[in-house]
Amino acid sequence: LGLSSLSQSERFSMMHQLSSGHSLKQPIFSVFLTEQDDETSEVTFGDMKQEHMASEFFWVPLTGETGYWEVKSEDITLDENRTGICQDCRIVVDTGTSALAGPAAVMSQLRTLLDVKSDCSNFESLPKLGFIVGGRILSLNPSDYVSKTSNALWGLTCRLSLMNIDMPPPNAPLFILGIPFLQKYYTAYDEPNKRVGFAVARHKGQTPEVLVEVDTAHAEAVQFNSTLAETEQSKDPVQSKPNRDGHFLAMAAQRTGML
Repeated sequence: LGLSSLSQSERFSMMHQLSSGHSLKQPIFSVFLTEQDDETSEVTFGDMKQEHMASEFFWVPLTGETGYWEVKSEDITLDENRTGICQDCRIVVDTGTSALAGPAAVMSQLRTLLDVKSDCSNFESLPKLGFIVGGRILSLNPSDYVSKTSNALWGLTCRLSLMNIDMPPPNAPLFILGIPFLQKYYTAYDEPNKRVGFAVARHKGQTPEVLVEVDTAHAEAVQFNSTLAETEQSKDPVQSKPNRDGHFLAMAAQRTGML
């Protein structure tokens, strides 16, 4: 289900085969992911499902020639405020990655800005983490980007679900938005028109995330100690790298293999 350029030939591309045979209403597919027991994750071929959307749906053009479902992000935000640490970034939406991944240098700065305490003492006050895409801020709550675990020895512990991934040129630098992001946002993929679409996902029993449009007057850059951000490193970062088929392999991470 990746772009045709990543396939060995067109006959290895499922979407090309379905589209060329006029089997689809539209030459697109859409993805709804959920972790709830009372819902079912699904891929819809040829259409989008309104019942999975809790906001407006908008399209963003593909960027670059990497062959991935890659779009431009203007910056990273914390509580809807620009951080200035990743201006004019490129991000890839990928169901095959179980976490969020990005360039090591940017991730180091982000870890410093978030300052997640390992004992979870500041979990309730952590900000929303967002990416500016297509003039909207696509935000994640702390529960989406922080992993909570509990055991008899250490009690409750918190850890950022952020992986380092340094892609080789010319693909670098890239952010990978994996399952936590795709459970929050319903997405559609249109290769003929070279675009990816987004909407807030509708989940049973949950209050939908509000889709915020960028307000340049409000989205001021957050000031931070850049020297500290560059030197602060995660003690045990999880590394990932792309394999020869173009899929992202996250060490110690479960893969769905859908895209």
